[in-house]
Amino acid sequence: MRLAQLTHSLTNKLSLGTLVSASMLAACGTAPPAAEPVPLGDYRAVTRQLETFIEQQTRSSKVAGLSIALVDDQRVVWAHGTGWADVAAQRPAGPDTLYRMGSISKLFTDVAAMQLVVRGRLNLDAPLQQALPSFGIPGRQGGAPITARQLMDHHAGLTRDVLGGMWGNPVGDFRTMVDGLTREDALLPPGLMFSYSNVGLTVLGTLVERLSGQPFEALMQATVLSPLGMYNSSFSAAVPDAPLMARAYLSGELQDEPSLRDVPAGGLTSSVTDMARFISMVFAQGRNADGATILPPPQIAEMLRVQNGDVPLDVGFNQGLGWMLSTLGKDTVHGGGPVAHHGGATFYFRSQMMLLPAHRVGVIVASNDSAAGDAVNRIAQRALALMLEAKTGVRQAEPVPGYRPSSKPWSDATRKACVGEYLTPAGVVNIDRNGDRLQVRVADKTLEVVEGEEAWLGLRYKLAGLIPVSLGMLSDLGVQCRTVNGRALLVGRLDGQEMMIGDRLPPTQAALPPSYATLVGRYEPVLLPGERATLESVEVQVDGGRLWAQARLAKAFGGQTTPRMPMRAVSDNEALLIGPLADSGEVVRRRRGEDGGEQFVAAGSTFRKVKP
Repeated sequence: MRLAQLTHSLTNKLSLGTLVSASMLAACGTAPPAAEPVPLGDYRAVTRQLETFIEQQTRSSKVAGLSIALVDDQRVVWAHGTGWADVAAQRPAGPDTLYRMGSISKLFTDVAAMQLVVRGRLNLDAPLQQALPSFGIPGRQGGAPITARQLMDHHAGLTRDVLGGMWGNPVGDFRTMVDGLTREDALLPPGLMFSYSNVGLTVLGTLVERLSGQPFEALMQATVLSPLGMYNSSFSAAVPDAPLMARAYLSGELQDEPSLRDVPAGGLTSSVTDMARFISMVFAQGRNADGATILPPPQIAEMLRVQNGDVPLDVGFNQGLGWMLSTLGKDTVHGGGPVAHHGGATFYFRSQMMLLPAHRVGVIVASNDSAAGDAVNRIAQRALALMLEAKTGVRQAEPVPGYRPSSKPWSDATRKACVGEYLTPAGVVNIDRNGDRLQVRVADKTLEVVEGEEAWLGLRYKLAGLIPVSLGMLSDLGVQCRTVNGRALLVGRLDGQEMMIGDRLPPTQAALPPSYATLVGRYEPVLLPGERATLESVEVQVDGGRLWAQARLAKAFGGQTTPRMPMRAVSDNEALLIGPLADSGEVVRRRRGEDGGEQFVAAGSTFRKVKP
């Protein structure tokens, strides 16, 4: 997890840090009610269950307001709101309430790009500079030129965010940010592996604008939103001043939603009623309600096609053009074919859209409360599962564990192959020997290893080393030490879905340059007037011969302290915040401020030391 990624959980939904902490908390909390059987064709039974489930989820999370729409092919079978769009004014949340949709916006930007493909204006596989000559970004590891396809399927190797100037009132122009990328650094060679990037979709939006000759916001209105009948929807940096617009909240407390610079990546405002029209367009093979073509069927199919099946380091994580096509365990729906989905998060708005294209059923959930992140995901998953059951009779089964305990102990060679330190989203995970067995140390916890068949291992935790504690979904997670493309990886598996969760670190580097002693301390972002920070602070530490960085998120993104991540000194003035692979990372450049104080620049943002 790099500096620019610290504002979000891993998009591929498999984070050891998330699983270790959240699973233990969930195991001690109140479980949501189990789904009841749904008679075939009985959508009323679906909505009755959902009303109860939504009430339980929003109440437990103290969510201000939430809206949902269920779509069966070309009809909305249910649209509902609960709570408040404006608490003080007692204005209820409803199907037409407007929410910031966050990263779901990317799907619309991708549709606009595919429209240009149809018109012959854009070649998805040509070097980006052919259509956008001003684009350029340094890459330390080389690689082929970046393509539009790689922007759309998150394989361009770009940083996740340029944090400086991303949020605020006002914010800068996304076009200026894209033109300034020549001052940033690529993280990975293009095509090497999936690496989610808001920057990449903002570059795509800039490309779409320049190829079409229209301002991006107006183009999206004219070619996508209005033709779909999404007349209350719009793309903009600032929150629209509209009567139907929801106010922003954090656990029910009123907040000020800042503007977002990266409009193509996250600037859509819409209602669940309008978003249902987009879902129906996908099911209608690109046609709107009047039968007019928004995007021809081959392009709709291409967006839903797995793009990265030949990328070894993606280890089974499937990605379309825009659409995520893999989920894990209880976050997914089984028995209905691939689940196409995308979530969204701004400072205080959360959303989730999930579709089963094979059965033409889908759901959109949106909330005006940053505490609703887990709730919108759970509600969307439950809704889609119940809709599948109503339409086909397929009922959800419990997730299949990712490992089966072995009847025979592992060989010493199998255990030895796993020993080492691995870079994961939870920070550095250490697998070492404990007598004739293995143990896993992650954060401040030591987990026991259960040796399984085919070298898959399971994890167990005992409080104080004595009392077994359920780890929730983590208890069913299988982990395998696997060599892929010459890399020693940790691969996770649950319910048949595999994902890479770690890359082995090389031994601790030689002694740090003496100059790095002055880098240790606590840093805060240097903000422009009106700018809002996603990271409240960053702590730089030296421990065990390594340099480390650990951030605290803004309250809107949870407010927690992130796992500490290792840094590698490159020179006296540069270091890498390592990730997502052990030999990649965000470039961190040291410098002196005007007052002579220690500063560093990373992910397009400057941080100044405030405490040694």
